[in-house]
Amino acid sequence: MIAYDGVAALLVLTVVWQMRRRLTLRFRGVEVTARCFDREWRGKGGPQFLLSCTTPDGVKRTHSAGESDVPAGTREGDSVTVLYDPTSPGRAETALVSRKPLWKHYDMMAALGIALITVLSVHLP
Repeated sequence: MIAYDGVAALLVLTVVWQMRRRLTLRFRGVEVTARCFDREWRGKGGPQFLLSCTTPDGVKRTHSAGESDVPAGTREGDSVTVLYDPTSPGRAETALVSRKPLWKHYDMMAALGIALITVLSVHLP
C-alpha cells in the first residue's frame, strides 16, 4: 500500500512541477517571434517543427515543437510566437501551448487521473 501511495505521490508531484513550469511561462514568459526552419518526421507521431529565434540579449536559440503546438498549416519559413523564461531562456514553449487552459493539457490530466485512480483503488474497500 505504501508503494502505491509513493507512486501516486510521484505522479502528482510531476504534474504539479510541469504545470508550475507552464504557468511560469504563461505569466512571466517573454514573447519572441521564431521562424520555422525545418520539419523532422519521427515515425508515425507526425512532424516536429524546429523553430529558431533570437532573444533580446542577442543569443540565437532553437526550440522543437510538435504538430499540435504550432498553428495549423505551419510550414518552413513561417513565424511562430514562442514564450521563454527570462531566468532560464532554454525553457520555452510556443504561445499556443502556454495559453492553453490547464485542463486541456491532456498529458498532465492523464497522469493526475492515474495517480487518483491508484490512490482510490488502494484505499477504498
